Amino acid sequence: MKKAALTALLALVTISLSAAPGEEEGPLKVLFLTHSAGFRHSVVTRPNPETLAHAERVLIEASKGRLEVDCTQDCSLINGENLKNYDAVLFYTTGELPIAAEDQTALIDWVRAGGAFCGSHCASDTFYKFADYMEMVGGAFDGHPWHEEVTMKIDDRTHPSTKHLGEKWVMNDEIYQFKWYRRHPNHVLISLDTDAFDVSRGKRVDKDYANSWCKDQGMGKMFYTALGHREDVWTNPLFQEHLISGIEWAVNGPTLSTPAPEGATVLFDGTSLDGWQHQNGKDAQWKIAGGAMQVTGGNGNLVTKAQLEGDFLLHVEFKVPETPATNGWQNRGNSGVYVQGRYEVQVLDSLGLELKSGDCGGIYGKHIASVNACKPAGEWQSYDIEFRSPRFGADGKKTEHVRMSVWHNGLKIHDDVEVNGTTAAAMAGDEPGSGPILLQDHGHAVEYRNVWVLQR
Repeated sequence: MKKAALTALLALVTISLSAAPGEEEGPLKVLFLTHSAGFRHSVVTRPNPETLAHAERVLIEASKGRLEVDCTQDCSLINGENLKNYDAVLFYTTGELPIAAEDQTALIDWVRAGGAFCGSHCASDTFYKFADYMEMVGGAFDGHPWHEEVTMKIDDRTHPSTKHLGEKWVMNDEIYQFKWYRRHPNHVLISLDTDAFDVSRGKRVDKDYANSWCKDQGMGKMFYTALGHREDVWTNPLFQEHLISGIEWAVNGPTLSTPAPEGATVLFDGTSLDGWQHQNGKDAQWKIAGGAMQVTGGNGNLVTKAQLEGDFLLHVEFKVPETPATNGWQNRGNSGVYVQGRYEVQVLDSLGLELKSGDCGGIYGKHIASVNACKPAGEWQSYDIEFRSPRFGADGKKTEHVRMSVWHNGLKIHDDVEVNGTTAAAMAGDEPGSGPILLQDHGHAVEYRNVWVLQR
């Protein structure tokens, strides 16, 4: 074989290059990176440079007609220009990959702008020093206490990647545990069944051993499965369908509406406003349609009848209406989510804008969102708000300000920031450490659904 041809083959082994990304017909284009900068797994070890590894061969064969897989161990192919050729990337990687800083940024930007990042097994054992990557994946490898037959619980039995698995999945693989992992915004798909398996060897105090999850990443999506260590896992049709359908969801799947977890209080379930009233005490007059409540201008703000105290996680999904391009800055689907009626996370159509504290995701007048995570108007979006109430001394005086972390469409936009007082248009200027959730009527037909709170 001539040297030039061998060099090209080392860089990229492909099935074909005929389909363009984003085509409605034909298989999706996937770049499968199997570079090992740390531990090298046997399933991605090539017997020689021009012969594909086990996992590469299996994925190509199993996904025929659905995915067009380009397999590579050349990290230089992760760059802004080349990513334009693909619908999704799939990482089976370890260590600090030799990807230039500008190309690392290009990968993150590509995903947030609508690309699909997918990872298998050791993709969580990659790029520990690259914070945006770790945040995107949603958890970091923290050991594998089990390598044996285990029972997996299917947390979401409706997702395309899991609906074929039933309630339980008994399988044999190397099972990871994770640090820097949290449910919400991670949407957990599969986890160890702690009722059917001894998890005493694990480290996690909460015994939450998730092994597959997904989430929005701005306008893009992320799918991860921790499975795939063993050769026989890759040849298992159940795993193949799990992985392939997960990739397909990340490219074309709908935004998920995350159900309230065990122990949460549902504030709006899509059917009734019995738990809400207007700020003036009158019965709620916003309309309900299609499982969502919609602001009806002029009726006023809605507040929960429940008063929330202490620390909690608040989940809210919203959709801003399309408005004329000529509308002014604050006249584009304006509303707001006020935690305890006093601390607003702004709702607005801020897609593509250089953000201010009054833009979508801003803690109004206090903090600008670190990332513009907006989706286009007319699409469902989400906030996950980790709220820490103000602290008070024995004399009743405030000793510590409110602190908040906020995820917008799966992206962390505020990281444990201090909020030194109420925001503009709060229901009151005092800070008693309790209050309702307030949804603002700013005259625009903003919709809300699936509102729940989990006390900490």
